[in-house]
Amino acid sequence: MTNRTQFIRDLAEEAAAKALKMRREQGEDFIQAKGHQDFVTYADRAVEDLIRSRIAEQFPDEHVLGEEEGQSGDGPKLWVVDPIDGTANYMRGGADWAVSIAYMEDGVLEAAAICAPELDVTLWAAKDQGAMVRHAGVEQAVALSDCTDVHAGVLMVGWSGRQKVEDHVASVSRALNAGMEYRRNGAAVISLLAVALGRAEGYWEQYVNAWDVFAMWLILQEAGAVIETVAPLEFIGAPRHFVAMVPALETDIRAIVGDLVQ
Repeated sequence: MTNRTQFIRDLAEEAAAKALKMRREQGEDFIQAKGHQDFVTYADRAVEDLIRSRIAEQFPDEHVLGEEEGQSGDGPKLWVVDPIDGTANYMRGGADWAVSIAYMEDGVLEAAAICAPELDVTLWAAKDQGAMVRHAGVEQAVALSDCTDVHAGVLMVGWSGRQKVEDHVASVSRALNAGMEYRRNGAAVISLLAVALGRAEGYWEQYVNAWDVFAMWLILQEAGAVIETVAPLEFIGAPRHFVAMVPALETDIRAIVGDLVQ
């Protein structure tokens, strides 16, 4: 493991521990609404501040793009951070949320980690060095599902207000008609985690932001998943589609999302 990869993994776990502690101690005005079904907590901002400060201490000449505070500057070395992916789950006391941190250099994802503390899971990866998971104290290589039958497969389906309801319903309908089950849990990182842990064979969402998927993108790619989307730099400033698939069901999942990919 490189020093940078270890730094990212340790930082994701530190940030997740802080978020968990803050929820237990939450006070007045802990939750605020950013828009329709779009929330932010005091912890989202505090955790992002922590991550930014740690990066600034170790890598002062590098820049950060975070969900809550935007991008700190331009340059070839960029950190992409979601302090709490799954805020709606987090603020309601649910376990399906995670801290997500990715490092990109010259438009190439180089290192990443996510930590879902209430699921007792941390994943990390470095480009061309594979992906690892630590779950319940045991470390091992990330292993995708070996399912080869679409009728036994599960597709994680994401949704946001940017997507037309009929497009979301169409993708669910196509999955069911193809013989797949589907799930939606309100957090892109957690949905992608299901693929990484072999609990699902694919994930699809029409519009996601860089901070929603960059860390799990590298982790899944290093684990052997097929990714269908645009180049990383095209995500900066604009939400894009994202599809992750186990190789054995790539053809089936591509047929399901089909013309919905934009």
